[in-house]
Amino acid sequence: MNLFFDTSALVKFFHEEDGTDRVTEWITFQDNEIWISEIALLEFMSAIHRRFRNGEIEEVRLEEAIAAFEEQMTLFNVEPLAHSVIKESERLLREYGKTHGLRTLDALHLGTYSMIYDEDWVFVVSDENLYKVAELMSFKAINPLKHENIG
Repeated sequence: MNLFFDTSALVKFFHEEDGTDRVTEWITFQDNEIWISEIALLEFMSAIHRRFRNGEIEEVRLEEAIAAFEEQMTLFNVEPLAHSVIKESERLLREYGKTHGLRTLDALHLGTYSMIYDEDWVFVVSDENLYKVAELMSFKAINPLKHENIG
């Protein structure tokens, strides 16, 4: 199965928090192909550094998370932020920004996903608002904080 992770779900693989067990199971299951948007690379670095600045993790955990992330990225499929993704993200913001609070980076994840997904794909997201927008778009979505299994 193809699983597309937004950063809110992906970070759980590299930092122990609610949902980590499920995300780890899904990522390490050999039959799953893991996809992310190129924006996740920057967003992950920002998120893990914010956790350090906020005193949620110590420097040694910060360095371990970054090293694990960089190593794991070689095994993930990283979809580039092409012009078509930017245009699709802009369209999504126009459609869902005003009424559903879709934000810039979430629109980029969703825009990337909408450009590459097929019927056997699943959008994995921990952000409840983004999850709701994905469902409105009739995408198969799963939140590791709520769902036990994919499917």
